[in-house]
Amino acid sequence: MIKTDVLLRFSDYDYCLTNDHDIKVASIVIGMPVPKNEFTSFQGSVGQRLVNHSFDSFPIMLDFDLKVSTLDDLVLRETELRELFSREAEYYFIYSKEPGKRYPVSLDSISVTKKAFFMSHFTVSFNVFKGYAESITSTLSDFSLNYEWQFSQNLIAEDYEYTHKNSRFSIYNAGSFPLDPREAYLKITLQGESLGNATIFNRTTGDRFIYYPEFSTNLGQTITLDRVYPKLNGVNRGIDTNHGLITLAEGLNDIEIQNVANVETSWDFYYLYK
Repeated sequence: MIKTDVLLRFSDYDYCLTNDHDIKVASIVIGMPVPKNEFTSFQGSVGQRLVNHSFDSFPIMLDFDLKVSTLDDLVLRETELRELFSREAEYYFIYSKEPGKRYPVSLDSISVTKKAFFMSHFTVSFNVFKGYAESITSTLSDFSLNYEWQFSQNLIAEDYEYTHKNSRFSIYNAGSFPLDPREAYLKITLQGESLGNATIFNRTTGDRFIYYPEFSTNLGQTITLDRVYPKLNGVNRGIDTNHGLITLAEGLNDIEIQNVANVETSWDFYYLYK
């Protein structure tokens, strides 16, 4: 039987739970998507009308056995694991059956039962609080199926790029959710020469972001749209914009850059999966 590896990714380091020879994973159960629907009804009409559709958080259940050689070791290891799983309020759960995805989780509960004199059974419940999994690496990676990506992530044979030097191009969102920068990471970088009103226009969604002043990369200036924060050389400049946001639909997004010569742009984000 092929071993299933479990990795906990904290803010400052990774911990591979299954590298510990005292631990044997019994089962990992990834919860199914939990629809969150809102309906309204009208007098005299049949049934209800769906007015809002989204997804709620879902659980991950991890069961494993801990076997050591002495009772003192058992008490010590149980204490260490209790500290480990509650080390940070939020972290990532990664397992080898889906090596291209990471699940943002918080600890929901831990239960420990004695299985033998020097052996305990752990049941750890995580809450995938965002309601989705993310790709392990972002769109600016090299898309290696050997390490960072997996099959079933909606990757297709066509070679879509996320850095461009022309004013019209497509950005492919392989995730199963639209991407909204108010809720998820999206960083757009724009360089070039503009006499004003530099515009990023997503023709697919109708979203339009405008930076009104002149800017010049030849003078060392770069525009970034970091989630919802427009910046010039890292300094917030929302006052100089139309306060627009760029979202990405599932699949192909037709993008146009207007009023910028010698344009260079990059699009950095993670795919989101049910």
